[in-house]
Amino acid sequence: MENPKISVIICTKNRLDDFSNTVMSLVRQSRLPDELIVVDSSDGPIIQDYVAAIDVPFPCLYFRAALGLTRARNVGIQNSCGGLLFFFDDDVDLEPNYLARVEQVFKSDHMVEVGAVGGRITNEIPHEPVAPLLYIKRKIFDLIRTVFLLSKLGNGRFRYSGMPTQPHALTTSRFIECLSGGCMAFRREVFEKVRFDESLIGYGHVEDADISKQVLNADYQIVYEASAELVHNPSSQDRPSSRKQAELTVVNYDRFFRKHWSQTPLRRAAFWWTLAGLCLMYIPGAGWLGVIHGIKQIMREV
Repeated sequence: MENPKISVIICTKNRLDDFSNTVMSLVRQSRLPDELIVVDSSDGPIIQDYVAAIDVPFPCLYFRAALGLTRARNVGIQNSCGGLLFFFDDDVDLEPNYLARVEQVFKSDHMVEVGAVGGRITNEIPHEPVAPLLYIKRKIFDLIRTVFLLSKLGNGRFRYSGMPTQPHALTTSRFIECLSGGCMAFRREVFEKVRFDESLIGYGHVEDADISKQVLNADYQIVYEASAELVHNPSSQDRPSSRKQAELTVVNYDRFFRKHWSQTPLRRAAFWWTLAGLCLMYIPGAGWLGVIHGIKQIMREV
């Protein structure tokens, strides 16, 4: 793969300011994309009008999609032409060499064993000082995450419960198992064997873990490229309520777990242990009711 074309696919919904900032970080890339595919599920034409009006140094193609992130990503794949497909959230800011550094990983893979590459989200670990009460609260939640196998950061591999971990605290590149949905790139040929699972509903709930497991099952490797850096600026716009987010996390986690992992008693015990931790994490907020509602749904499907 000497000079692959790069298609950047961004799925967005009602986030013009965040989306436009992400596009500008693409314009600043040392290796420009060969096309930008915008898949829009917004309520109105605000994103479509912006795409029609901007002047950027690469083709920018606009497509509509029904609600659902996995559905929108599949629309992006179908309408792209690149040999390398990059997916970014609509609220990230890329370091100028991001595309070039990930592209080099693929180009150096002469045996075509690497199917996907993820970058490093540099602000995943908060460094700013906080008030003592907030510090104590954060430490308590960190303890709960550790005990119940919920810690997000780790070595980039799946836990026994099926929960993914992310390697963003690590500054050295390595092979991993779990991609982060906000910054992942694939060889196009991978999608001859895998597909984003449209039964995983909502936005940003386990779909990145699912596609990662599919890539591994298709006998490809996944690389974490620590030098490809970006900042994630989580948008406050158009996010589900904490109750709905908690419910979707439980329901999608259950579907992912049953789809990919052997249902041995020990694994099932690890799965339910993690769900118990989710209940504790969301007490006493509205998210706790979402976890309970999600558990009721999955119990009805058993």
